[in-house]
Amino acid sequence: MKRIVTMGSHGVGKTTLCYQLAAYLKQQQYNVKVINETVRQCPFPINEDANNNTELWIIHTQIVRELEAEAQGYDAIVADRGALDGIVYWAERNPPDENFEILETTALKWMDKYDAIFLVEPSSDTDHFAVDAVRATSIEYRNRIRDLFRLYVEKLSEVAREKLYIIKSDDIFGDFKLPKKIDEVTKKVCSERFSD
Repeated sequence: MKRIVTMGSHGVGKTTLCYQLAAYLKQQQYNVKVINETVRQCPFPINEDANNNTELWIIHTQIVRELEAEAQGYDAIVADRGALDGIVYWAERNPPDENFEILETTALKWMDKYDAIFLVEPSSDTDHFAVDAVRATSIEYRNRIRDLFRLYVEKLSEVAREKLYIIKSDDIFGDFKLPKKIDEVTKKVCSERFSD
């Protein structure tokens, strides 16, 4: 099974990229499951009001949904956020505790499973983004999250870092074609389809 994840701060185009990737994989005859971000179903407070229960729920739910997709026999999953996203948002607000440290280790190790990791960043510090009833609206908050993702990239294993691609928002939005850099990565993942 192929696994692709998009991660990064909110409002940068991860969901758009997920659906572009899924469409591409379907054209390559993959049976694809898109795993939507779990935060919108979270029963606990989110964004700047999130607490430890929020992130515990999000991290566990993300991993369970990926495992369910694997058990259901999909050829590929494209995840709109991964377990590491919950860790980053948790770290932005709270000092580490025992649960955090255990889950941080688990989330970092989980990243080794992906065939491609797209870290999506805003194209500039002042990029505005679409606001909805769920997404946090503070650009400063989004930029703090972006900066924490940059720190966590350094904590990834060498195996995971080799599969990491940093994408800017401007690379995603446009003419509804898979941007060149993303297209190259996806073709590489697809070309290894039968080498598993």
